[in-house]
Amino acid sequence: MGNKKSGTALVAASCRLIEQYQPNRLFSDPIIKEFFNKPVRLLMQFRSIRNWVIGKCDSRTRGIYGLFVCRTRYIDDALQAAVVKGIQQVVILGAGLDTRPYRILGIEVIRVFEVDLPSTQDSKKEKLQRTFGSIPKGVSFIPIDFNVQKLSEVLTSKGFNFAKPAFFIWEGVTQYISQDAVTNTLTFISETAPGSEIVFTYILKSVIEKESDIEGADDFVNYINKSKNRFKEHYETWGFGLEPSQLEVSLRPFNLTLVEDVGASYYQEKYLEPIGRSLDVSEIERIAYARVI
Repeated sequence: MGNKKSGTALVAASCRLIEQYQPNRLFSDPIIKEFFNKPVRLLMQFRSIRNWVIGKCDSRTRGIYGLFVCRTRYIDDALQAAVVKGIQQVVILGAGLDTRPYRILGIEVIRVFEVDLPSTQDSKKEKLQRTFGSIPKGVSFIPIDFNVQKLSEVLTSKGFNFAKPAFFIWEGVTQYISQDAVTNTLTFISETAPGSEIVFTYILKSVIEKESDIEGADDFVNYINKSKNRFKEHYETWGFGLEPSQLEVSLRPFNLTLVEDVGASYYQEKYLEPIGRSLDVSEIERIAYARVI
């Protein structure tokens, strides 16, 4: 992940935008609309257009749109719970076009650190300036390339308080960085105050290694890799993955205890079935929720 704008951040943001126009939407994100121009927002009012875009998202493997919007809801809920419990620091790793610092109830009084590639941050700050007139107080933008820098190098001197628990969000990032970068990031988190929490997404290792029996998974991995070769400035290949059976053991060296590990079946039961909504959700990615002990 070098110094470039990320196409993956835009895809995730586009899914969140579409969700705002869906009946029985899973979450409210009024800010994401401000990151897209008026013609795009106008088109999203038409169900046929929304369905066409969702179809494009799901054309390589079924349920990618559902995966993006369900994981957004899960992380929203986890962050909201942390805010209610009194967390005083939030760190968003690979923040992309994440809008949580500007829409989650109560977060306006919490110190938030957005950590991401400089080029991605520059574009986002322009959008926030247009939306709010200035960057909201309490939000700090910390530039980083996870593959060549450590969190300890960029965050320690920017006001992060190791004596206070923090809530870390690491959404849609781990598959794009190296094993060493993952280890360095988890090592940093392990040194934060007990009670700190992290939610992070991970792609199944079997999917990355093309050993999965999930329908369409191999085709999707091939598509990701081909996109990297064709659009070098905007897309990244997948490298790091985990299996649920390895997760708890993998977290132990980092003083992390696993609280929850969820995926497609959880989203269906928790979010979609109660509102009678039929939505495919891919099984290629899961979310881990862990706590520093």
